[in-house]
Amino acid sequence: MVEAIIYTLTRDQALAEIIRAQREERVPMLDYADLSGTDLRKTDLSGGNIREANLSESNLSGAYICGAYLRKANLSGANLGGADLRKAVLIGVNLIGANLRGASLRAADLRATDLCGVSLSGADLTAANLVEADLIDANLSRADLVGADLQGANLSGAKLEGADLSRANLAQAILNGADLSRADLSGATLVGANLTGTNLSKGNLIGANLSLAKLSAANLSGTYACGATMYGANLIKANLSQANLSGASLRRAYLSEASLRMANLSKANFSWANLMGADLSEADMSKANLQEANLSGANLSGTYLRAADCTRAKLQGAQLFGAVLTGALFRGADLQHIGATSREFAEVDISELYGILMDRRMAQELKLLLPGS
Repeated sequence: MVEAIIYTLTRDQALAEIIRAQREERVPMLDYADLSGTDLRKTDLSGGNIREANLSESNLSGAYICGAYLRKANLSGANLGGADLRKAVLIGVNLIGANLRGASLRAADLRATDLCGVSLSGADLTAANLVEADLIDANLSRADLVGADLQGANLSGAKLEGADLSRANLAQAILNGADLSRADLSGATLVGANLTGTNLSKGNLIGANLSLAKLSAANLSGTYACGATMYGANLIKANLSQANLSGASLRRAYLSEASLRMANLSKANFSWANLMGADLSEADMSKANLQEANLSGANLSGTYLRAADCTRAKLQGAQLFGAVLTGALFRGADLQHIGATSREFAEVDISELYGILMDRRMAQELKLLLPGS
């Protein structure tokens, strides 16, 4: 049985305390106060002790609540639009149905707080502590979350389009089905995060760390991810078409059946990556590291592989029609049953085909004199 909270201050007593605190130039003492449904627009409650107070359905738009201690307070259905909650302690606060549009929550403490479905559109959450916060279906579109700590937070289905999450910590966060289109995640930490089915289209992931992240079926089309780290990430069936991943590290990443069509993958590291059945047609893979990569059945038609390192790569059944292979290295690679003509291999150094595996019929068709034949 849940124990009912006994409020020690009535509405009239609480309002009198607010006026008295302002007159005496001190912080208001409103612990366990009942201020439900009260009009507190632009009221100064800065630094106040408001622990477990009832502010449900109250109007706090434009109120000054910076540095206040609101642990376990009830703010359900409250209007906090444009309110100043900088450095406020909001641990365990009930904000269900609250409006926080345009509110300032800079460096606020929202650890393990339930923010499901809450509107935080355009809110300032710079450096806020949202560790393990529950933000399912929350509206954070265009919110400022620079340097915020969202480790282990649940953002499933959240709206984050256009949000600024640069340098934010999203390690182990749950973001499956969230909308992060055009969001800024540059320099963000997303190690082990769950981004299954997430929309990251046209977002900024430059320098982000997505090692071991789950991105299967995610939409990363047109995303800028230069220099990003995606070691061991799960990108199975992900859409990376026209994305810019130049210089990115995708070592040991899983990209089977992913679409990387027309993507910029120059100087990217795909060593030991699984790209079985991936669509890499017309992509730029110049100087890419594909050592030991599995490209079996991949579509590399029209792909630029100038000076790419395909040493010991598995390319059996891959389509290479129209690919540019100038200066590419294929030592020890498996090229059995590839789709190609002699034109594609015209500028490949024959000495760099040492130790390759290729069916003799294909070798004859390509007019290649295999080493040892």
